Amino acid sequence: MGIRSKILLAFILCFGTMVGISLSLLHRSMYESYDEIERNEIAVDVERMVQSIETSTTSLRLKTRDWAAWTEMHNYVLKRDPEWEKENLSLSTLESADLSMGMIFNLNGDLLSTIAPRQIKQELNLPLLLNSPYAAIYKGGTREPQCGLMKTDIGLMLTCWAGIVRSDLSGDIVGTVVLGRILDPIRILKLRRQTGALFEISSTSDMPKNLSKWPGRLSSNSLGTSDFWTIHEPNVVHLFFRLQDILKQDVGLLTLDKRRPVHEQGERLYVQTREQLVWVVVIMTAVLALTLNFLLIDRLRRFAKQLVELAKKSTWNTRIDIKGDDELGLVATNVNKLLALIESQVAGLNALSMTDALTGLANRRAFDIRLAQEYSREQRNGKPLALLVLDVDHFKQYNDHYGHPAGDAVLQALAEILRRSKGRISDLAVRLGGEEFGILLPESDINGAKIVADHIHQLLREANIAHIASPVENRLTVSIGFAIAHDEALEVFVRRADQALYRAKHQGRNCSCNAEEINLVT
Repeated sequence: MGIRSKILLAFILCFGTMVGISLSLLHRSMYESYDEIERNEIAVDVERMVQSIETSTTSLRLKTRDWAAWTEMHNYVLKRDPEWEKENLSLSTLESADLSMGMIFNLNGDLLSTIAPRQIKQELNLPLLLNSPYAAIYKGGTREPQCGLMKTDIGLMLTCWAGIVRSDLSGDIVGTVVLGRILDPIRILKLRRQTGALFEISSTSDMPKNLSKWPGRLSSNSLGTSDFWTIHEPNVVHLFFRLQDILKQDVGLLTLDKRRPVHEQGERLYVQTREQLVWVVVIMTAVLALTLNFLLIDRLRRFAKQLVELAKKSTWNTRIDIKGDDELGLVATNVNKLLALIESQVAGLNALSMTDALTGLANRRAFDIRLAQEYSREQRNGKPLALLVLDVDHFKQYNDHYGHPAGDAVLQALAEILRRSKGRISDLAVRLGGEEFGILLPESDINGAKIVADHIHQLLREANIAHIASPVENRLTVSIGFAIAHDEALEVFVRRADQALYRAKHQGRNCSCNAEEINLVT
């Protein structure tokens, strides 16, 4: 995996983690806020539904107060008057008051009159109702009307009751009036229209399992507690409110299915935010990739390519061409400084590897390389090439007599003479080893070689270096052999020059021998 892929992967992991954490925090914060808004709206809706029924109860309470504080009703209870009953306690009276049922009791709890449509009377089962626990409550009337729910055979009924007194509220209570309104489909439809909520009222108090209780969200009411329950689906909340009768028993349910627009909007916003963040990651990754490619990767590849090429060819004089004032440019600058140092050191090492440490002349390695070059050029161009090889006469005796330090000094002096004897810069003076030396003379014929040899002998005579241990003379002398390259192998050319040196030694030393003037074995 390349550096670009690693950086992009690290970026995606880091930014993806940051986006994931941000989305998680956003989701939790957003849903907490939206849930609170939704709870408040749901509580308002339930409150509105309960209040709509409470409003109907308030209207019924006022009707009950009117009927109970009525002198004619007071007199009727004390002494029944069929004519008054027929005129004032009729079905038309119920209908005009929007009532479903009315009952008049005397002080002893005896039922004096029941006002209800025939169908309701048939289905109401009055005997059962009059002997139910409800009767014990509403037969004992009070001056102020009391209201609540009552469960009957025909469904839930809003019921109010009050003690019967004179219109001026004087005197004692002589009986009880009970008025009721059935919560039938027609009345529920009216309540729906008033509230704008499609709620249902049922006479069962059984609720589904796994509901969430919302305690204390409603104001006090006569229909139940201040609690209600919910169950949530992705787009709908199911609401349940338990209805209680005047005995505080659960007798029914007020239910409502409410859509969750706030939740849906929050979900859409979250999805949009998530998609936008994903696109941000994608775009930023692409921009980062292009930026990395332009500022780093392409330059690193050129950097690496130049280094590979440099190492392959060992061209230490080459410099890395990476521009810029950034870190990579600084690295390139420092690498170039290092290359300059390497070039200098390599040049120094090459010089050392090509130079004889004692005399400062070229060594055998430098001689072999230069000889091969010049010989190849001679073979191509046909220009002459001369080679001189020389040896110090009786150098061992010199060392034995004068000591090795003196011998080294003599070799250094001879090296200086060879430098002086060279006629051109292209000429190469070398120490071949021990007391053996050589001079390579490009573009020199046999006469040029003889002139250089004679010059060496002359300079050596002028130096007059004492060598009393020499059987030749009392001064330092050398023997020289030289040859001109022909159409022959390089080894043959060198061997002919060596054989000429041997011939010079055989002839008594302190002389020169031309390989071209003698018949040498090749």
